[in-house]
Amino acid sequence: MHLVIGLGPIGGSVGAHLAELGRKVYGYDFNQERLCEWSQETGSPAGSDLADVDWKSVDSVHVAVRLADQVSSVFEALTAHTAQPLTVFVHTTLAPADARKILPSAPDGWRVFEAPVSGGPQGARHGTMTVFLAGPAPTDAENALLEEISGRVFRTESYGQPAIVKLLNNTLATYNLAAAARMLAVAEQSGVAARDLFDVIGVSTGQSWMSDNLADVQYDLLLKDVELLRGEIGSLPAVDLGDEVEANILRARELLTSGSENR
Repeated sequence: MHLVIGLGPIGGSVGAHLAELGRKVYGYDFNQERLCEWSQETGSPAGSDLADVDWKSVDSVHVAVRLADQVSSVFEALTAHTAQPLTVFVHTTLAPADARKILPSAPDGWRVFEAPVSGGPQGARHGTMTVFLAGPAPTDAENALLEEISGRVFRTESYGQPAIVKLLNNTLATYNLAAAARMLAVAEQSGVAARDLFDVIGVSTGQSWMSDNLADVQYDLLLKDVELLRGEIGSLPAVDLGDEVEANILRARELLTSGSENR
């Protein structure tokens, strides 16, 4: 059985996908309305008391809460309810420092994976999301589970690195989103309808996933990740189309070329 803790957009979708594949899933959340809706959708049991869980049948635990303090609370609750070793996938996007602090503190015998995701609720629901992974070397069963819930897995060497990778990616996405929004404003200021420019961007070199989804993207979650990255590295680079833009492009190409040669 797979225990999903936190039935929000990501956790609920992961659990629903596993249930659709015929896996036994138990959902856990404090929100009673969310519990009822998820249980009705999936036909799987759900509750808000870990004492009701059949711990001997638990194959994996998926933690999809919002904040680092909540992850710590979940670890404490799990420890209080069972002494058996657990395989835990933490899908919460943690600040890198929190990941390095919280995840190694798990009880001996636990197999804890830092596993933040990208692809949103839709990717989680259909098993196509991207997982950024750190932790012990996965067993065959754990690899099979990762294949079921994701489209691709990027492995890193240590706790905190999955968070860095995701936060950098999402901050870049936020830059793309902010730049697209700014160019639409400039179009209006220059007498060009924003809709006309938007249509051009969609089929031209300015196109990006963020520009395509500008109207629907959950920017509040992106901004949360931007702040987590700012807290980790102190300040964010300003994107300035000035004298250094060519040098930065050449440096990026050099890094990518040297990286491919070393593989």
